[in-house]
This record gives sequence, C-alpha cells and structure tokens, in this order.
Amino acid sequence: MSQSPAFISRSVRLECMIDVIFLLSLVGSWLGLLGRWHWVLDLFSHFRWQYLLVCILAVSWAFWRKRTLVKLAGLTTLMLNAWLIGQPSTGRASTPVADFKLRVVSLNVLTSNDDHDAVIDFLNSTNADVIFLMEVDDVWISALRPLLNTHPHHWQNVRQDNFGLAMYSRVPLQEITRLTDELKSSVPSVQVLIKHAGRDFRLLGTHPLPPISNLYAASRDQQLSAIHDWVSTIQEPMLVIGDLNASPWSHAMSSLTRSSGLRLAANAWQPTWRLNSPFAIPIDHALTTKSLLITERQIGPDVGSDHRALIIDLGWAQ
Repeated sequence: MSQSPAFISRSVRLECMIDVIFLLSLVGSWLGLLGRWHWVLDLFSHFRWQYLLVCILAVSWAFWRKRTLVKLAGLTTLMLNAWLIGQPSTGRASTPVADFKLRVVSLNVLTSNDDHDAVIDFLNSTNADVIFLMEVDDVWISALRPLLNTHPHHWQNVRQDNFGLAMYSRVPLQEITRLTDELKSSVPSVQVLIKHAGRDFRLLGTHPLPPISNLYAASRDQQLSAIHDWVSTIQEPMLVIGDLNASPWSHAMSSLTRSSGLRLAANAWQPTWRLNSPFAIPIDHALTTKSLLITERQIGPDVGSDHRALIIDLGWAQ
C-alpha cells in the first residue's frame, strides 16, 4: 500500500526554519534603537558588528535560495547597522597647530589581572605623557610604582572594588578634583587641569557602573548625563576618557554627546572589550570638545585585562 506524499517536503520545511532563524536574528538590530525605554533593550544596541555579520549571512542565504522576505529584511537591517557603525566616527576636519602634541593612554587594568609586568611594559612602550588607569586596588598601586620614575605627577584613589582610579603624568596635574556627587554617582571620577605648550585644557577620567541590572544601568545613564551637564559648565576645552560601559550606539552615549559639544574620536566603532570573543564591543572611549583634536586613536595589545587600552594623540585646532 503506497504512502501519501508529505504535505510539505523536508527540504522546504528546513528552508522555512532557516528563514525564521535569520528573521529572528535580525530583530536585535531594531530592539537596540529602543534603549531609552528600558535598560534591557539598550543592551541590544552594543552588538552592531555582530548584527552586521548576521545580516551578511542572511542576505547571502536569501540570494542563494531566492528568499524574498529574508532578502528585504536582511538588506534593510544591513544598511541600518552599516550606517550606525559609521555614524559615530565624526572626526573634525581641522589642521592641528604644530607646537601642541600630547599622548594620553587609558586602560582598565582589571582588578583580578595579575600580569603586572605586561601592563608596565606596555605603558612604558607607549611613550605616553598622561596615563589614566581604572580598577586599581592596593596590589596594582604597588605594582605600578615604577611608573613614578617616568611620570612623577600622579593621583590615586585606591579602592578594593573595581572602581579604583589612578593617573600618572609627565606634565604637572593642576586643580585635581575627585568627583562623585557632582556627577550623581557613587563611584569616583577625576578632573585635572593640564597646561601644555602654552594652552590649557581639562581631562576628565571616568568609569561608570556597568549596565548589568536596572539599578546599575540607571546609575550609568545618570552619570553620563551628569557629565554632559558638567562639561557644559567648563570654559576650557575638555577631554573625557575612560571605560564608559556604553557603546557609541547606546542611548546613554547619545545623552552624553547631545548638545554638549563632545565628539567621539574617529574609529570609535573599534571594539575594546573582550576582543577575542564573539561579544567584542567598543566601550572604552575618548571624547573632546572644540579646540582639542584627537589626531590618532589606537587600540593597545592584550595585557591580561578584558579591556584593551586606548592610545590617544591630542592636537590643538588652528
């Protein structure tokens, strides 16, 4: 007795399942646009590079198998992510003066990282004028003591959690201010006045809480918003640098850059956290107001931390 043919062949069912998987994987790109409404939605905003790769796979599948719906959805989402990745890199088209050059390095050393020698060797190799470090505890302060030989001007705020800070500099650090309540935060930031080549600017080093819960996300958003307000009151040009725990595409970053005059460095899309994993995202940043130029932004090597260092060359606009 012959069997009746299946209503839908196995190959058709498999293609439909793959279509559904690709369409569902594209949803995160759009959920990330709704970060202002909920902290969980804002988490979707960080993974634009991963979404871009998924879009390329979806579009390739759609063209190969002639899947119209997946093709349209994939191309639309691909254009969205490509635009968002390129959009933060709005470097100022200006020529720096010849007599103002300063290198600043920012690194979250990771409190549990015990590869102290790798960090010291890297920092020495950068020829940095100013070094800003995060997640510094008593053990790290002791390990970093050799930096005082080359960077005698320093400030330290040691903590036994993940929010200790330290700054080492070849040039004098003036008007050093530890900021907490001023930035509506329970964790410290530091602001210093730097006089270099006859010009003054302020550097704000900061490390907000990571958005791993509703409370922490709200604290980060509040701190970045407060930095926006703080920068608006400063007359001198400003450099804001550190592990901001926010990607260029998050709602929190939008609140920081909106109307404050702060601009992200070009290539701000380059991942700095967990580079060797599928979750690599850019959350370490440098932003400047007018007059200050970031002439070059580099990512440092692996020194045992889950973050890579930012190496920033500063210039002064003519």
